[in-house]
Amino acid sequence: MTSEFGSDPTLRSYARLIRRRKWWVLGLALVGLGISLAFSFTETKQYSASAQVLVQASSQADAIGSTQQPVTSTDVQTMLQLVTSAPITKAVQRQIGSTPAVSAAEVAQTNVIAITAIAATPARAAATANAYARAFVSYQQNLAQAEGQLRGHIRSISKQIKQLRGTPGTASEQAALVNQQAVLNEQLTQMQVDSSAETSGLVLVTPAQAPRSPSSPKPTEDGLLGLIAGLILGLAAAFLREALDDAVASKETAEEFGGATVLAAVPMVNSWKKRDRPLVVSLARPMSPAAEAYRSLRTSLQFARQEHDLRTILVTSPAAAEGKTSTLSNLGAMFAQAGQRVVLVSCDLRKPRLGQFFGVDEHEGLTTAILGERPVEELIQAVPGDDNLWLLGSGQMPPNPAELLNGRRIQEVFSALRGLFDLVLIDSPPVLPVTDAVVLAKDADATVLVVAAGQTRRGDLQRAAEKLAQVNARVVGLVLNEASRQGASYGYGYQYGYGSYVSDPVPVPVPAQLNGSVASHRGGSRRAR
Repeated sequence: MTSEFGSDPTLRSYARLIRRRKWWVLGLALVGLGISLAFSFTETKQYSASAQVLVQASSQADAIGSTQQPVTSTDVQTMLQLVTSAPITKAVQRQIGSTPAVSAAEVAQTNVIAITAIAATPARAAATANAYARAFVSYQQNLAQAEGQLRGHIRSISKQIKQLRGTPGTASEQAALVNQQAVLNEQLTQMQVDSSAETSGLVLVTPAQAPRSPSSPKPTEDGLLGLIAGLILGLAAAFLREALDDAVASKETAEEFGGATVLAAVPMVNSWKKRDRPLVVSLARPMSPAAEAYRSLRTSLQFARQEHDLRTILVTSPAAAEGKTSTLSNLGAMFAQAGQRVVLVSCDLRKPRLGQFFGVDEHEGLTTAILGERPVEELIQAVPGDDNLWLLGSGQMPPNPAELLNGRRIQEVFSALRGLFDLVLIDSPPVLPVTDAVVLAKDADATVLVVAAGQTRRGDLQRAAEKLAQVNARVVGLVLNEASRQGASYGYGYQYGYGSYVSDPVPVPVPAQLNGSVASHRGGSRRAR
């Protein structure tokens, strides 16, 4: 799947993606914030209290004399394991009637151990931490006393063994004393492991105090963490949604799958669908960004017409509701403002809408001329308020539009229109649902393909381009319609030189048919290219 970023992602492309998917990011961020705050405010309050115990160095005697042995990190780690040992928990249970869980940790790589208890009340948390700390200190002191007594007993046995040496008849007594000494040495070794041989004692330096505020929950911190988690999840969802979305959202993607250059990107026109009839923005709001985009499209086509004799231009789209009729209406108005005599032909015989843009009746029109009921010159109607713009309606909808548009009579109608006007703009059905557009494209001098940003599927655009290529249709370019829907930066919102938008014009009554008015222009000036 081709990425919207192309082969060289940039920070701007990522920013455009986030702007397009901002509701995913913001929505999930708010969800994360809401969930974290909900848990925070409904969670039971917990209080934390800590008691600090100092591990003291020991004095050991050797052949030279008594020396002070420093406390090592290994000694402290050994003490940390003893805090929750069975003898300590039993002593705590005897003292407070239960054995709540506590944690022990070294304080900043020092010889101080912090014993922390968490409880539902401040007093309970402090009592638990102090109970463990006192039991730990007392247990270590008892071990030291017991170790001293055991050492004294071992020394006493050693003296007895020395006194019995060389005395006849005391061999069995000496053996019993030696065995007793070995047992006591094993007990001493185990006791040294339990009490850490390198330490002489523990001191409770900071008893636990009842905390004034709960340690959890913390709404501010929880909310911030939830917001960050939601943002991360939202960004991941935005990128995943972008990867799975195959809609055309950028100029580069439209050109890649459409096989032609984007001639103009038209921003979305707000609220025009709420009107009684569709809005021709180039006439109603000539200074708007959308009108400026249509001027850009007119300029691009004027350059193409200088290179080739393009008298009939077909405007279509891959699928329905992508803005082809709106584009054709505004483009015709723009060419008429430039002095070109333009006729708009409604060739969408299945769902004609062109007349709605100008308030023109399409009851009689193209099908009437094809069937030979009336000459085409009598069926062309002037667009109210514009002397250079005319419209040929669709007429009655036939049962077989494709066959009717593929006959010889439609070519004669187009030939007659070429002789009457500088430019013929043809509105057709979409390319993919029916074959009408392909049939018309082979007889038109050029084709403009309209793509709706964020709506047109990439595969649909590619298939439409392939179908037009099969009949050798000349696709002169693409129009990226509703570009602002996907946050694409193709606007024309200049900050200078433009005043307020021109207010919408008052609807003009539908005029009578042109009759001979078009024919009267035959002798006049021709195209102003």
